[in-house]
Amino acid sequence: MEFKTFTHLARLKDMAMIMARFGFGDLVQRLDLPVKHLVHTISPETDTDTDVYQRIRMVIEELGPTFVKLGQILSMRPDILPVPMIRELTKLQDAVGTISFDEVKQVLEQEFDTPLEKLFRSFDPKPLAAASLSQVHKAIHPTLNRVVAVKIRRPGIVKTVETDLSILEVLAEKIHNNMESMQVYDLPGIVATNRRTLLKEMDFSREGRYIQIAKSKIESGSDIVIPDVFTEYNTPKVLVTAFIKGTKITSHMDLPAEERKALAVSGMQSAVLQILEHGFYHADPHPGNMVITVDKRLCLMDWGMVGRLTPEERNDLLFFIRAAVDNDSRKLAQMVLSIATARKSVNARQLEKDLMEIMDVYLSLPLKQIRVGSLLEDLVGVLKSHALRLPPDMSIVIKALITVEGTARMLYPELDVISEAKPHVHRLVSRQYSKGYIWQRLRSNVSAMWGLQQHLPQTVSAILKKIEHDDVTIGFDHKNLNPLQKALESSFNRLTLGIVLGAMIMGSSMIITTGVGPLLFGYPALGMAGYLISAVIGLWLIITIIRGKEY
Repeated sequence: MEFKTFTHLARLKDMAMIMARFGFGDLVQRLDLPVKHLVHTISPETDTDTDVYQRIRMVIEELGPTFVKLGQILSMRPDILPVPMIRELTKLQDAVGTISFDEVKQVLEQEFDTPLEKLFRSFDPKPLAAASLSQVHKAIHPTLNRVVAVKIRRPGIVKTVETDLSILEVLAEKIHNNMESMQVYDLPGIVATNRRTLLKEMDFSREGRYIQIAKSKIESGSDIVIPDVFTEYNTPKVLVTAFIKGTKITSHMDLPAEERKALAVSGMQSAVLQILEHGFYHADPHPGNMVITVDKRLCLMDWGMVGRLTPEERNDLLFFIRAAVDNDSRKLAQMVLSIATARKSVNARQLEKDLMEIMDVYLSLPLKQIRVGSLLEDLVGVLKSHALRLPPDMSIVIKALITVEGTARMLYPELDVISEAKPHVHRLVSRQYSKGYIWQRLRSNVSAMWGLQQHLPQTVSAILKKIEHDDVTIGFDHKNLNPLQKALESSFNRLTLGIVLGAMIMGSSMIITTGVGPLLFGYPALGMAGYLISAVIGLWLIITIIRGKEY
């Protein structure tokens, strides 16, 4: 895979120059990029003593929207990135200008094939907010007379992102192939996964469906608000939702303690229910995506990034939490090994001891003092030390919980997260043992077995036919057998050469004793030639054995 177009090379040049400005010119050289000669002309603008993760964040912000969004997505992967880097990535800011009103108008009119004046009763040309992928304006619905928020995808952003992602795929392959220490991270796989995530986030029709799903799971009278979606205006480029009047969380720090606590508890409980009960949750619940409404409720905005958990994953997570609360390090280790992927053999006993040490530290504290975020970060650290990697969905859950706890504690620092979450966890765990749930699982398993037995005869018959016609092949993928194969080949070659050498010496000796002519210095010439060739072969054989140190 290489850089195929002038667009790629021009963008790669920009990337290399930015990296060199922040002290990463040596990386450009090591990757042998086609623009590596340019970095010699750039002097670093920042002191190389500046924290490397801080410089990485600066590079990402300079590289633009694609990299900022990828950085924000990667900040949800504490299982593969160091905690200090995660903290820097959470500081990423969109440094983008606004789209002109003419461009906004053009996008809307082309998307709906209708003049803007007929699309909305009124439309505010001044944007409410501008981000790396989109811009938001306020308008009034033409028939319902409701104030709405109109989210427009930036023109040309898809092409920009796809160009950057194509370059990143090449860079990831180069780093993976040229830097052995980075191979454990599987950068090509990370880029491929994040490519799918980012392209999904740019599809606003998908975000509209996410909002509707989330809204359908909120009970009436809840303290959580999710805006209505106007589906007739929902396309891949445009999303129109109800405008929620409110203010950011950061502007409510002077509210009475009880009100701040109520908001913090609502947010925390909502996250727990979304994750453990619904399996569909807001994956980026930072303060910027939350608004306090006029009636003091919490509104969750920006559903472009969501997480999903299957029923099995929710069960695993529930029992993982229960094992942690019960301080059952053995069960915790078993759950970790069943959930995580091991990159090498794992010492289960040492893993259990490491988990026990962490749980002893945290569970010896009063519940109010336990920081769930710190506990989860330490657990992930143990997994890393044992070369264990969580599935991406589980990593996003952990990051979401860390983020929502941080947001809740920002509102109310004295929040007892464990006590607030415990009733919901106990209720959901108890439900696993209810008659209704057991009966449901039993029916599901019986149904699965019934489906299996229906297809079993045909499957067995097909296998037997293959055996009958000698059409069965066994795939054998050997690992680390090449050195053994070469050693055996070398040994057999030397053995064969030794036998030939012995035969030549015996034959030459027989010729010498018979005295058959022609003679050379009184000895048969043919026998002398045989001795000479045997001596050369024998000397070469001894030298190769000594060089190979196989004696």
